[in-house]
Amino acid sequence: MKPTRPLALATAFLVVGALSYGGVQLWSHYGIPPGVPASAPLTPAILAVIILATALAFRSRLKAQREAVQRIADGEPTPPLLPGQRAAKPIDPLQAARAVMFAKASSMVGAIVSGVYAGYGVFLLGKLGIDVYRTRAIVCGITVLCGLALVAAALFLEYVLRVPPSGPEDGLPKDGSKNKSATAARPVRNRPDGTFPVRRTSNRSGS
Repeated sequence: MKPTRPLALATAFLVVGALSYGGVQLWSHYGIPPGVPASAPLTPAILAVIILATALAFRSRLKAQREAVQRIADGEPTPPLLPGQRAAKPIDPLQAARAVMFAKASSMVGAIVSGVYAGYGVFLLGKLGIDVYRTRAIVCGITVLCGLALVAAALFLEYVLRVPPSGPEDGLPKDGSKNKSATAARPVRNRPDGTFPVRRTSNRSGS
């Protein structure tokens, strides 16, 4: 699974914003532009808080797991648990994969929502003298900020759950291809010198 590219999110934001601006401008030629609900910033804001809390929880569990593994490798004793404290549980790979998929979808949703309300807000910049349009522009600006916060939280969750690249100690370079030097360094079983193994023969009387 590849990480989300910020360029793809920026492209979606700009394209959707241009379409939103053109759609609202076309709508204004035939009547009053559509209204903006006051609850528009709530959905991206709530999602951003949930994803941020999930990312912090995963990060703390991964940190505790790494520290436990390091203590075992160093031969240090495990410290006793405090009252009410629980031992660190390993993260389920399926749960982590679902969280990454949710983060990837949320980042794209945040970019699209921000683009929609950014285009509408740009259209309303020329009508700030009217109280109704000024209120709509404020709501659009808050929604754009909440959408960008959702994108940032989703990217942070992906960063926390990233898989570290394999290093030289794993026998694989960063590009994931096999290391020939590691293969050549494998131990070879001991065998007699020469091209073919030497067969021992015993001298028996009467042979």
